[in-house]
Amino acid sequence: MDLKDIAAFRAMTPQQRLSRACAFTEQARQFKTASVRAHHPGWSEEQVMAEARRWVNGGMNPAELYEWSL
Repeated sequence: MDLKDIAAFRAMTPQQRLSRACAFTEQARQFKTASVRAHHPGWSEEQVMAEARRWVNGGMNPAELYEWSL
């Protein structure tokens, strides 16, 4: 990033920053899903989505981040 990019980012409202982050996340999901499909053409849509989710989560189950006590 150069100084103009940094200044533009700092000038954004929180809503604009969140919108940009959401758009970036959606693009990353689309790219990863397309990549999985290209590497595994015989996989079902369910398998493709499961692999994309696994990649996004880093192979970690978010529920395992917290110690649950019942």
